[in-house]
Amino acid sequence: MEISVLCYLIATIVAVLLSLLRRRFLYLAVLTLSALNVYAIRPRGVALGERDAIFSGIVYGENQYERYSKLTVHIDRIILSGDTIDYRSKAHYYAFGHDAYFGKRLIVKGRLRQPRYGHQPLQLTGKIIGSSVQDHPFGMIFNRLRVYVDRLLKDLFRGEDYLVASGLVLGGSGRLPEALKEVFGRAGVLHIMAVSGLHVGFVGAFLGAILLFIPLDRRIKFVIIVCGLVVYAGVTGFRPSVVRATLMAFLFGTALALQRNVNGMHIVNVTGIIFLLYDPLLLFDVSVQLSFSAVYGILFLYPRIEEKVIKRVRRRLVRILLRPMAVSFSAQVFVAPFVIYYFHRLPLYAVLTNVMIVPLASMIIFLLLLCLAIGWMWFGVVRVIAFPVSILISVLVAISTSVARLPLAALRLTISPLLIFPFFCLCWRRIRKAAIWLTLTFVCLFSLARSIDNVTVCVAARGILITAPGGEHILLTDKVSAGQRAFLDEEGITDLDYLLSRSMDHPVKRGYAELPGKMQYAEMTHGDLKIHITDRVRIRYHDFEREYALGELERRSGRGLATYVLTDGESAHTVNHCIYGTVVDDAFFDLQLVLSRLAMVF
Repeated sequence: MEISVLCYLIATIVAVLLSLLRRRFLYLAVLTLSALNVYAIRPRGVALGERDAIFSGIVYGENQYERYSKLTVHIDRIILSGDTIDYRSKAHYYAFGHDAYFGKRLIVKGRLRQPRYGHQPLQLTGKIIGSSVQDHPFGMIFNRLRVYVDRLLKDLFRGEDYLVASGLVLGGSGRLPEALKEVFGRAGVLHIMAVSGLHVGFVGAFLGAILLFIPLDRRIKFVIIVCGLVVYAGVTGFRPSVVRATLMAFLFGTALALQRNVNGMHIVNVTGIIFLLYDPLLLFDVSVQLSFSAVYGILFLYPRIEEKVIKRVRRRLVRILLRPMAVSFSAQVFVAPFVIYYFHRLPLYAVLTNVMIVPLASMIIFLLLLCLAIGWMWFGVVRVIAFPVSILISVLVAISTSVARLPLAALRLTISPLLIFPFFCLCWRRIRKAAIWLTLTFVCLFSLARSIDNVTVCVAARGILITAPGGEHILLTDKVSAGQRAFLDEEGITDLDYLLSRSMDHPVKRGYAELPGKMQYAEMTHGDLKIHITDRVRIRYHDFEREYALGELERRSGRGLATYVLTDGESAHTVNHCIYGTVVDDAFFDLQLVLSRLAMVF
């Protein structure tokens, strides 16, 4: 046994013993168990050199996008030179097309590569040379059900209606056209395309309605409903939001069956602990963060709004209208920091839009579930039901489009993750004052740092991004790529001020210039900032000067790394950053930037 594993085990045993003496040490026990699990499940590559091997594994996660599918594969065998090696690890594999991969055993000829960062699984690259659904329960049950659902929806709907219907039942907005995805995002209703507690609740209600007239003991009905929810979670790919809602439904129903007092906050806390013990790295999953924050918002904020606002309204009709708005507002408040951080936007009309869209989407989901339940028996009846569903989908899209076109439908914002942590600390009464002071301190530090005139030179994603003292963004690149666009989006940059490139592939507000060819040069002056370009790029600002070779940008960018140089013309500070890091990495990076800017003054 390795020494590090032994240390983890000893620390875990000590934490568990302490938690038996005092409850407050239970947090320490969960933390050490999670740390032990992180060590146990962290990805480890296989030393195969430059040779290809044959990898075999089960697909237990699937996210479909417009042109490809992102698969999570549990690899259990590696075949190399005729020898079979037992190997246990999960990996991501990107497959072109929209075949139903979930539950299949894939055989891939290729290579297994280390991830960019420790919190990500291994990357499996290569060609699929075989697949099967016969030797695993996932394939025999979930894959066939998913194929049935997908084929039935394709037979009933066409084009945009099929994509929306598939997203509402199976989840995932990735397959939507970019224009429609932008409309849903600006209207603040994109969450209806991500299967979550809303969908699980309707599946449970649908199963409960079917079992209502069947003379069975209520405990047997509860078991049947839970089994149905597990099957639905499997068909949707065991997405974290669906697993969270299914687990909460199980815990809630079990507590009622045992006649125990039920506290919603305790239920979601226990669910979170189970998530962390199973896979602590889910803490950095965006869907997990959004799902749990929405539930915490509803459980924490909605009862206070109900007590202090809604109950004081005398008219019953107004109270009926205010309740769904209060639920939506409570969820939106807690989700907003993550939405702004990850997507750099805040839908202003989301609360009002959800009052119209959520009931409409609920009707569509209920009718789609009805179609799936009777589709294998009476397809003609299903055709009749599908007609009003198409109309309702058109109404849903029309309402979302109308809201998205309103002025200020979505504000473009960029915040530091340093402000997310104290925001959620405001919910804890004991440290609320400290959280308020910490938030104000961060705001003052950011404001002071941004007021300092400096030039920032960032080498990342095969380009050089220069931020002038006035905030203008200048990009120099010899090759535009999807990774470069993703990097600019992460920086919150939608339009560049100036672009120097081989082609004009980015939106530009002020000016575009083509990079010079051989035996040519170009110069650009922006205030005290001077840029000279040949086969190398020379950047000068007062006494500061740096030089980069365009041909070496790919090597200097590294594997998802960015190098920032901040200068006031006299001194310079260098900060390295992981582009695909976690929210914690980004928080430390922002703190380094602020301290580097303040160091130029003090």
